[in-house]
Amino acid sequence: MAKVTLKRIARKAGFSEATVSRVLSGRGSVYKIRPETEQAIFETARRLGYTHGHNVFKPKPLRTRTLGLVIPDLSHFFLGRLARTIVSRAAASGLSVLVCDTLEDTDTEIQQIEQLLDRDIDGLLILPVGKEWDHIARLSHRGLPVVVVDRIVPDVGCHCVGVDNYKGAFEAVEHLIESGYRRIGCIQRLPHSWINDERIRGYRDVHARHGIAVDDRLIIGDLYGQQNGYLETKRLLQMDPRPDAIFALSHLVTLGALRALREHGIAIPGQMGLIGFDDMPNAEYFDCPVTTVRQPIDEMAALAVTLLIEQIESQGAVDPVTIKLPTELIRRRSV
Repeated sequence: MAKVTLKRIARKAGFSEATVSRVLSGRGSVYKIRPETEQAIFETARRLGYTHGHNVFKPKPLRTRTLGLVIPDLSHFFLGRLARTIVSRAAASGLSVLVCDTLEDTDTEIQQIEQLLDRDIDGLLILPVGKEWDHIARLSHRGLPVVVVDRIVPDVGCHCVGVDNYKGAFEAVEHLIESGYRRIGCIQRLPHSWINDERIRGYRDVHARHGIAVDDRLIIGDLYGQQNGYLETKRLLQMDPRPDAIFALSHLVTLGALRALREHGIAIPGQMGLIGFDDMPNAEYFDCPVTTVRQPIDEMAALAVTLLIEQIESQGAVDPVTIKLPTELIRRRSV
């Protein structure tokens, strides 16, 4: 199908291209264009199948009431629940959400964003993989309403809503140190991603505060999943001396660590302390209830949707804000 141009709309509606351009860019009131003229142009544009493009905010009559959500791993409990909550919050405002799973791959992320833009979404909520940011900044510069969720990124030019990963990690490892643990293994999720780096920074800084040297060999792992937690825990157990505690940087990593420790007959917390980042469903019912760092999922989702709707309604007249929410250390019996 041929692209619907301003010239074609102008010819069908019986107005000049300049008038059509002003109306479709949402500036009709600025140029004192009559409401009935605006209505005629919008109706003609819709009838012809005009899509607004990706480089400016859309006037209300051309909105699809559809948002895009790009998320790195829907199988992850925290991310899956966050996505579900975002969809629920959006639905309460009469909005649909198209959800994409990037499988933790930046190239897939970029491709899926373009596919969502081709679907003429009104705005985008994105949880980036977090290794590259240029494509996110470009979205904001193009004028698309964007909210980055679960990451705090300086100078990206759009709203960011996330948690204080640094402080959450700092408090978790400090709890281990204050409980008498000194050789603390750290199983990462995705090295060199923003969230992972913030949590590692907290891990290192709390050691420094307590005058404990960090053994870099104790910082291992390279993926989110249970298999990562399982295999890396086995590696930690082969060290001499082995760690006396483990800090797992995601709930899936924590589950893998639990499996490995059980196979080796290691008692928690008698022989090994354990804290996981991200609370887990039913964690209090485990044989040894696991201490975790809980993130405020519902609050994060509600703020992200609210900020995106505010951007859409204001047509870009809102300065970007950064909101960093606190985590909560849920103390159970694994320390």
